[in-house]
Amino acid sequence: MIKRILIPLDPSPFSAAALDWALFMAKRQRAELSGLVVLDFPGIRKSIGPVPLGGSFYAERLQASRAKEATKRINALLAGFGAKCKKARVRHVESRGQGVPSDWILKRSIYYDAVVMGLRTHFRFDADERHGDSLEKVLDHSITPIYCIPKDVRPPEKPGQKMTVLVLFNGSLASGHALQRFAQLALPDRSDVVLLCSDEDRDAARGHLENAEAYLRSHSFGRIRKEWSDRDILDVLGSYVAGHVDLIVAGTHSQKNSIKFKLGSVPRRLIEEATTPLLLG
Repeated sequence: MIKRILIPLDPSPFSAAALDWALFMAKRQRAELSGLVVLDFPGIRKSIGPVPLGGSFYAERLQASRAKEATKRINALLAGFGAKCKKARVRHVESRGQGVPSDWILKRSIYYDAVVMGLRTHFRFDADERHGDSLEKVLDHSITPIYCIPKDVRPPEKPGQKMTVLVLFNGSLASGHALQRFAQLALPDRSDVVLLCSDEDRDAARGHLENAEAYLRSHSFGRIRKEWSDRDILDVLGSYVAGHVDLIVAGTHSQKNSIKFKLGSVPRRLIEEATTPLLLG
């Protein structure tokens, strides 16, 4: 069960979609939502570029101007966050910081059950549309499961509407950790699960899938379908994602390099191309 959700906020459509998803989770889990805004001041300073001899005065003024404008956008962002939470009747807190965003998120995340982030991040709060790498850095080190939300994605909010969840599982510790996190965080009565295993050894895959199914059923999941492929997961993933899938669950690292299922490469591909929310653990 989820009690506390951390959502890092920025002015992008990815963050707006993540907030809608976090509110959807918080309402159904009766959880508290914590909005965190971190001004990437080092990123702003870096974006100004090399300062020519004698240009430090103008560089400092430009830096101060960008920081001031960013502060205005941060205040507006937190005000909008609070208004949305109040309208949804979700308990919430607001916080802000300044520095390296991934460091702030990682330090805070250990006190939360889940983090919900946009699939792209824009913590410099300027007009530059280039996204940062905060999500990748957080995923490299986080012990807290991360929901990664693409832009223009709406949560399944209709009464009784179920989520189709694709769980990538190969028996590794990483995929097992993701499976456990999903089972502990999800609502079983709202989830139709597809367990997908990619392994050259069909018998081994069958054993992995049966054990994973038994684990989910012990957590009250009722609708579970098992799928197996002997092809590389990156070759078969697209056909599943192209169908109606509301959430993809995957581990972020794997040591099982002796088989074709290279889970460590899957999150990277999903982050680059996904149009479906991800749960990476």
